Amino acid sequence: MHRREKVVTNNRRGERGSVLAIAALSMLSLVLATGMAIDISHLYTAKSELQNAADASALAAASQLSSTRGGIKQAVAEATKTLNKYNFGNNVGISGADVTFSENLNGSYVSQASAEASPASIRFVKVTLSPKPVGITFAALAIANPQNLSAKATAGLSVGLTMNKFYTAYTFVESTSAPLVRTQTYALVPKAGNDKAPTSYRVLAGPNGDLILTGTVHAYGYIGSSYNVANLTSASMCSYAKIGMNTRFGDYTVHPGANSAEHPPDTVTAEGITYQQYRDQQATSAASGMKNRRILTLPVVHNDDYNTTNRTVIADRLGAFFVKSKVGADCKLHVEYIGAPLAVPVGTFTPGSSAMSELTVPVLYK
Repeated sequence: MHRREKVVTNNRRGERGSVLAIAALSMLSLVLATGMAIDISHLYTAKSELQNAADASALAAASQLSSTRGGIKQAVAEATKTLNKYNFGNNVGISGADVTFSENLNGSYVSQASAEASPASIRFVKVTLSPKPVGITFAALAIANPQNLSAKATAGLSVGLTMNKFYTAYTFVESTSAPLVRTQTYALVPKAGNDKAPTSYRVLAGPNGDLILTGTVHAYGYIGSSYNVANLTSASMCSYAKIGMNTRFGDYTVHPGANSAEHPPDTVTAEGITYQQYRDQQATSAASGMKNRRILTLPVVHNDDYNTTNRTVIADRLGAFFVKSKVGADCKLHVEYIGAPLAVPVGTFTPGSSAMSELTVPVLYK
């Protein structure tokens, strides 16, 4: 009897030892499983943040495309600047080689140098973040440590907009028989509100009949295709043009109530330069101010569509122009018709409506 009790006791001790071993293994497995879940979650988070950075970088780059060399240079600069805002430290960087360009979404992507050599038709930009090491702890027992994560994003200009909701409160009048030509420079003259003479400019009235003269003067627009021209003389049109344009060059003499803080000049104020030169200088300028204040998007109307009785005009399209110099004593507004794909702040596209190929918005495609 004594021997039997001893055997039972030994068996129970063996069972307790087995339970302890199983419990220890279970705890270890649980810890490892929890650790692997934490590591995998960290990898997913890191990958998501890396992809978000690539997306933002590509969108910022696409917003600078303008069919010019300077636009390509600015695209690379903005991609770098935006990525740096994500504060990944020294682990994530970007170089010019990581930003490539293409004419078509699924076409061949070329280097910055190649894009600068032929920028007119570039509409898409791809940002590729090369593999970056992300350290892991528990999952290192099952997968390699560190894990290399990468991301890429492609953004580009949208199809032409049917409406731009953020345009300058002017209208330029062109001859129906001799429309404005891209890259050409025009010396537009002011005319009275009831004058339909072409190759000229007018100041628009606001939606309620009031001139848009607040904020950054002549910088805001409103929705529509039919506009009212302000009931002003040519001299008054000239006065408002000086107020609206000259502050963009840092000249506040004609607008005493303005200042550089509330009405900042452009980052490039050199007069008499071309749009191409302007974009090239923008790409290297470190001057304070607001980019693209010298670029105007506004309604272009045919003189045949100008009703001189009630001063209403029907827009043929919204066009993009570069202001070459301040408005002087002769009241002429010297502009270059850009007529190239240009990203604008706010716009809409309505399927079936007439699209304006030169006005687009940056879009993240993939």
